[in-house]
Amino acid sequence: MKKLNIYIALLLAVVSFSACDNYLDVKPKDRLIPTTTDDFRALLTSAYNGIPADKGRIAFRTDEVKLNETKYDLTEVQDIYLWNDVNQSSNTLGFSWQQYYKMIMYANHIIDAGADATEGSSEEIDQIVGEAYLLRALMHFNLVNLYGLPYNSATANTDKGVPLSLKIDTEAEYFASSVGEVYTQIVSDITDGIAKLNIETYETGLNYRFSKLAALAFQSRVYLYMGDFENARKFALEVLKVKADLQDISVDTSVLPYAYTSVESILALEDVISSMVENASFISDNMKAAFNHDNDNRFRMYFKDSDDVAGEFIITKEHQSTTKCTFRTSEMYLTIAECAAKLDDLDQARNYLNQLKAKRLLTDFYNTEVTRIAGLNKAELIAEIANERYREFAFEGHRWFDLRRTTQEPIDHAYKTESATLNQGDPRYTLRYPDEAINNNPNLSN
Repeated sequence: MKKLNIYIALLLAVVSFSACDNYLDVKPKDRLIPTTTDDFRALLTSAYNGIPADKGRIAFRTDEVKLNETKYDLTEVQDIYLWNDVNQSSNTLGFSWQQYYKMIMYANHIIDAGADATEGSSEEIDQIVGEAYLLRALMHFNLVNLYGLPYNSATANTDKGVPLSLKIDTEAEYFASSVGEVYTQIVSDITDGIAKLNIETYETGLNYRFSKLAALAFQSRVYLYMGDFENARKFALEVLKVKADLQDISVDTSVLPYAYTSVESILALEDVISSMVENASFISDNMKAAFNHDNDNRFRMYFKDSDDVAGEFIITKEHQSTTKCTFRTSEMYLTIAECAAKLDDLDQARNYLNQLKAKRLLTDFYNTEVTRIAGLNKAELIAEIANERYREFAFEGHRWFDLRRTTQEPIDHAYKTESATLNQGDPRYTLRYPDEAINNNPNLSN
């Protein structure tokens, strides 16, 4: 960023605010500089609503999908699918950069000025400022996991991450911070945010806002990505002390586990399912083979037979406001299972894995799964937990980041006459900085 305002729409001069009584009912209400608690809440709601939807689009780079060749024109996603990140088609959909920093700028203004808000209680002001810290942390977390190298404790302090933006300074020049510096700031922001939050959980309809419970879930994910399995497990267990519900689709498939109305919902903030994935692709052969089609109710809830090509399945996880999802309890179960397995507590790993399976599988098949899992050794159990994440979070934006932080395994993609391979440990597991970022900031380079 040559100057921050090259990237970001000016916030201080004029800001659009929004009403937020109903879930995602975001309507321009006024244009003014925030002074009251209601003003800052409306600004924060605008920031919540402006979070980019990159986690859905990133599925094209994973082993979850294959392009539907019966579609007329897929130039918007073809280069993404083939990991062609240089000299892309002018039609190729880009991944966000500027928008993340715009939301960070909103958060920075709330953090800097929110304490001076008028016409509100100190508890309301603290809650809003606490949520702003969490939002800033989430935006930096998303950025570093798209454009920074995966966290490696041995090299994090020298591995290139992304610029940190912690205050509003339109004259400042920004440099890429190391991955370690970015994660340190993320952990600090979560800690500072939790210290101010006073709402344990938000009711359904307002659960797009950060609460204490959502902050704990966020801490668990951050530590998991850092390979700090003790802390990742600790915070996931803290979440389940407050909310341990799992949507039981083994008997009732009327409510999607990832819906904001699900009993699993902790934070229903991000668009994680892409309409382009729905419309342009089939599920991959790997995804198809990962499920027991007759006994795992997720398969019939998430996919259906294609009308275009016999034997193929399309994604029915829909892109809509009701399926926004950032954290849900099933993630905590699988985090505990993964961490426990890697810490040699195989009994706990099996226990939490089986608790999730019990809510997803038909009874007879579940019983056979319990027997099978009891016989797995440590390496096999870790692989099984990874496969369960693959099934459970299909097309919800987890797979790319799970591959990055673990095996970075090779993936083959083909589309019509073109084919490509993402090799194990391939540099393309990290996105290049966007051209617009580099063009506007001589301090950045790929």
